Amino acid sequence: MIQQQERADKFFRAIRRDAEQRRKEIVQQIDSYITAEEEKAETEELRSAQDRVRYENERIQAQTNSRLAKAATDISAELAAKRTAITNEVFDLAASRLKEFAKTEEYADWLTKGLKEMAGLLGSDMVVFTRKEDVEIVKKAAVQVNAPCTVEVDDAILVGGVRAEKGSKKVDDTLDSRLKAQEDWFYQNSGLSIAIQ
Repeated sequence: MIQQQERADKFFRAIRRDAEQRRKEIVQQIDSYITAEEEKAETEELRSAQDRVRYENERIQAQTNSRLAKAATDISAELAAKRTAITNEVFDLAASRLKEFAKTEEYADWLTKGLKEMAGLLGSDMVVFTRKEDVEIVKKAAVQVNAPCTVEVDDAILVGGVRAEKGSKKVDDTLDSRLKAQEDWFYQNSGLSIAIQ
């Protein structure tokens, strides 16, 4: 995780350096252009020169603002795409590790504990949904915790865990939903900000 953070930090420092270099080049080009236009205007009549300088300054300022806004938008879009790619990579890795956890004895214990809590909330005769791979584990767990229930396969559960329903009451304790719930936290705490200053 630390290596991924270091990689992300290095990546964003490189993007920021590139954005700063691009900004300096644009400012240099604009400064050069302004200087050339002002020298041209000084050779014309005084009144025409003043009007022309005012016009050119406004036009260049508008053009500069437009170019800077476009550059900032392009860089922000690029950073957002890279942030999304990094986030997807991190969450794919987390899902992979959770799938490995779902092959262990500790996972069966975790499912049993979760099923017991669900039975406490919903009572017996609830309908429990799980992955196809976990049906037998859930049935055994239901017997262990004395929670009569119907166990059904839910193809939407990809990583593991269970969810249950009884009437209008629903409880979701899937690893999928737990992982999904971490996305906002990850964006807020990962340091993958895309603000251009």
